Amino acid sequence: MNRFMKLTFIAASVAAAFAAQAAPTGAAKLDLSGSVAMNCTIAVAPTAKATSLDIKGGEVGTMVGTVTEDCNSVTGYAVTITSANYGQLRTNPNDATAPLAAYAVSYSDATGDISSALTTTRKQATFNSANKLVVDIAANAQAIAGSYSDTVTLQIAAK
Repeated sequence: MNRFMKLTFIAASVAAAFAAQAAPTGAAKLDLSGSVAMNCTIAVAPTAKATSLDIKGGEVGTMVGTVTEDCNSVTGYAVTITSANYGQLRTNPNDATAPLAAYAVSYSDATGDISSALTTTRKQATFNSANKLVVDIAANAQAIAGSYSDTVTLQIAAK
């Protein structure tokens, strides 16, 4: 190797050594995180038929509302359906002897008498899920005159 190359090599080695000492040796970390709150909502849009049910002629498979479910629970949720008058349309909800018309409800995979409650469950989060709320009322040609009513409540709860 000639003298010029040796000097160049030595100079380059010294420069690299100084550069390595001058470079920062620290490190920094930034942890990122976030969270999403549990949110379960339910809404019902009644059909026109919900307020014009045929008590005398009866109703079979009559859609009375569209229910929209939203729930972000990873383990799913339950929808419970109850009735203020225990599954009876009544002319006077405060009078147990008042004329009535019993009815059954179908909602998703829950069908039957709602004298206590009906429940359907979902196994995972669901968003903007629309389901039909359907009723059946036995015909009663001898129904007593009056306005019959009940209030159905749908409640959603995360599992």
